[in-house]
Amino acid sequence: MDEAGEHEDQDGSASGGGDVDGGNGGEEPGVVETLRSHSAGWLLLAERMHPQQHPALDELDELGTGSETLRAALDEFRQQALLVHNAMSAQARAYEEMLEAGGPDDPEAYENYRQATEFLNDLLP
Repeated sequence: MDEAGEHEDQDGSASGGGDVDGGNGGEEPGVVETLRSHSAGWLLLAERMHPQQHPALDELDELGTGSETLRAALDEFRQQALLVHNAMSAQARAYEEMLEAGGPDDPEAYENYRQATEFLNDLLP
């Protein structure tokens, strides 16, 4: 999420990072579009880490090797990926709300966004 925060500062600066919906005439995608793209990537990764996506684990069990450790590691990583997905999605919504409330030049709107981002960062391990 720190990388998203760094990108956010670049896009939210006076240089104008394009509009939120990405229809910015070939410029780089906006903050919300970038956050949603990253969020979708984490969700896809989490889905691929689901134990049902790894039939080789069942084969290990059939061989008597046991897959408990691998299953636990996959599940832990999957939970972390889902957390990052949810946090990035929530940050995208918070950024949209800030823009709707007056943008980064509105002190109250920006402070609400900053607090939301700080809260989301605190949730991450």
